[in-house]
Amino acid sequence: MSHPDKEMIDRTLDALERLMRMFQVERLVYLGAVVASFALLLYAGFLMFNDNGVGAGEMSLIFGATGLSAFSSGRIIFFLNKAFNLIEDLVRKLSGLEARRD
Repeated sequence: MSHPDKEMIDRTLDALERLMRMFQVERLVYLGAVVASFALLLYAGFLMFNDNGVGAGEMSLIFGATGLSAFSSGRIIFFLNKAFNLIEDLVRKLSGLEARRD
């Protein structure tokens, strides 16, 4: 590996590390939302089995928790996808392949 390639890898990894640190709080907030939605799902399940039935309250808990979980997971996946695309672009450039088209 030539010196300019190593320097490019180092700069890219440094930028990726800074990017990950910059959005660490956001990822932790989304992780907390996923944990809260899981707790709501468990609580809704407990209510359904404890009351021997499914009512409007339990259904709203289930739909709310799954929506919150889907939104939070989607944001985390979006962020990680951007980080992995950055690494893919670097590998493509160093290997002489053409850039991604998206």
